[in-house]
Amino acid sequence: MLRVAPFITPAWMPAFLFASALALQGCSLLPTRDEAPTSVASPVGETRGDETADGKAEGRKRDAFSVEVEAPDAVRSYLIRNLELQRYRQIDDLGAAELSRLMVAAEANARELLGTLGYFAPTLTLELRETPDGAAPREVRVTVEPGEITRVKQVEIAFNGPIATDAAAESQRTAVRSNWTLRPGQPFSQQAWDNAKSGGLRGLTAKRFPTASVRESRADIDADSASARLQIGYDSGPA
Repeated sequence: MLRVAPFITPAWMPAFLFASALALQGCSLLPTRDEAPTSVASPVGETRGDETADGKAEGRKRDAFSVEVEAPDAVRSYLIRNLELQRYRQIDDLGAAELSRLMVAAEANARELLGTLGYFAPTLTLELRETPDGAAPREVRVTVEPGEITRVKQVEIAFNGPIATDAAAESQRTAVRSNWTLRPGQPFSQQAWDNAKSGGLRGLTAKRFPTASVRESRADIDADSASARLQIGYDSGPA
């Protein structure tokens, strides 16, 4: 059984590790020019030899591996849906060495996905198990201890353009700040951050400033303290 020991690495580990892993195995995954296509469409009204009349395949090859995730429910379902590793399960000539390289890249991918949920210091363990009697001959098991969720510590909202100095726009500036949805103390996630930025922008474009835009935005994450400092600047454009 291959085991990738649990460890904690910085949240900014580059996601392009996944592409690097694939580059190492490209020759075995991609067909050459001389190879025939793996599937040929059947004429209308006919079935292929490995299909029954109702279209169900008989004797279909097993996936190269299965993926199991052990984690809290919300985290588990998100990882199962979004792990890049899932895309390669049906490559039937995927060898153990190639799969082990994909597992290394999958660790970085899982860490990136957990960061979008607000978990920036998780502990991950990846194991490769032989399962000859299972649905697939191998199983990749990902065990996740997400750690403490990151919470918003501070929010700074700035304005640029006419809205910044126009006395008549003071109530509009106040409304954007008071209606801000991602407040100090709340859990940080990428979705909540995006929604808050969009909500503030709508508060400008709906009245007087139809061409307003987000000038800059920044989320500074401190993984050690599980805190986030948010900064956003809106450019109102002309009134």
